[in-house]
Amino acid sequence: MTADFIRSKSGIVKLIGASGLLMALALPIGVYPRVMNSAELDSAHEKVVAQLPEVTAIKLEKAPATRQVSLPGNIEAILETGIYARANGYVRNRSVDIGDRVKAGQLLAEIETPEVDESAKEAKAMVLTNVAARAQAEASLNKAKADLITAEADLAQAKANLIEMQSAEKFAAISTNRWSVLVKQGAVSSQDADEKETNYKTARAATNAGEEKVRSAVSQVEAAKALVRAQVASLAAGDANVEAARAREGVANSNQKFQKVLAPFAGVITERNIDQGSLISSGSDSSHQTLYRLARIDTVRVFVDVPQYAARGIHTGQSVQVTLKEFPGKIFSGEVKRTSVALDATARTLKTEIHIPNGQMMLAPGMYADVAFSVPSSVNAFVIPATALISRAEGPQVALVADGAIRIQPVQLGDDLGKQIEVVGGLKGTEKLVANPSDSLQEGTKVRLAMQ
Repeated sequence: MTADFIRSKSGIVKLIGASGLLMALALPIGVYPRVMNSAELDSAHEKVVAQLPEVTAIKLEKAPATRQVSLPGNIEAILETGIYARANGYVRNRSVDIGDRVKAGQLLAEIETPEVDESAKEAKAMVLTNVAARAQAEASLNKAKADLITAEADLAQAKANLIEMQSAEKFAAISTNRWSVLVKQGAVSSQDADEKETNYKTARAATNAGEEKVRSAVSQVEAAKALVRAQVASLAAGDANVEAARAREGVANSNQKFQKVLAPFAGVITERNIDQGSLISSGSDSSHQTLYRLARIDTVRVFVDVPQYAARGIHTGQSVQVTLKEFPGKIFSGEVKRTSVALDATARTLKTEIHIPNGQMMLAPGMYADVAFSVPSSVNAFVIPATALISRAEGPQVALVADGAIRIQPVQLGDDLGKQIEVVGGLKGTEKLVANPSDSLQEGTKVRLAMQ
């Protein structure tokens, strides 16, 4: 039994071994098709993915709080003017030439003006003549006033004499009346009464003469007063004539001052158009040539047309940086002095004036310069490459990648910064942006991301 058991156990072992061998052989036969099917699926998927359009996605970039805007401008003198002649004549001599630095009030040229000199002589002679005439008028007025005083005194004397004569006449009349009564009473003789009558008539005649003398004296006073008034008017006319003559003399003297051409302010002579002996005419219109051009350049100015997108960041007193190619690495500091406030309706630009100190005279009028402004960016704005913008009839759009597919997103644009564009609406900041979308990309298009 033991031997049978051993044989039986050995048979079982052999049977198990044979079964294991069969199973080991059968397992690869069953798994292999499955493995091959999965490999085929992966290969097919890779082929499908490889056929999808490839795009480059970038992260959105937050716009900086401020940005630099560089704009071109021409340097000009802070003050520049043409120097014109104010008197006709010939250049006697000139004192300065192109490039000379002059001070305010410095003599630039002298002009010989024969006509002005002659006019000044005539004006002076006219003043002397009118002064003499005025003195004569004043003397005549004084005499007329003296005559008036004499006439008034004569009138007063005539009136006093008339009063005395009237008193004598009145007394003679009373006496005559009284003697007439006494004659009738036989108290006096008729001869005495006749004498009284004669005295009355004589007094009456004297009174009449006195009244005539008073009337004559009144007439003389009125005539004297009229003469005084006439002499006062004559003196006033003399004063006016003297004043006019002196004004003319003043003009002539002022014109003589125009013989010297002086610098109105300190600066540099940038142009000279005269030589000694040149004939010049006074005036400053287009038909008259300037004697000189004078520019003040210790401070220079630059006019810049700031575009609308940056205009809101420009204000008076703002610091700017100015650079020129002629001075590599050199930065000139400037300041916004004033703006036009209103934008140009055609160009949509803000006229801005910038002043730059030029103590070393390195900057010259006419130079070209680049002016850099620091202006604030829009709030919650992003900057995207200009190539990422899709321009269609629906408006500005961008292409985003979400879950392996394209999503077309409308956006609101801010400022055009050249190579970049500001986006102020439509994006949250977490999106993946297609850097250079093609026209074939549509909403829902499956894409694959390029390796970066």
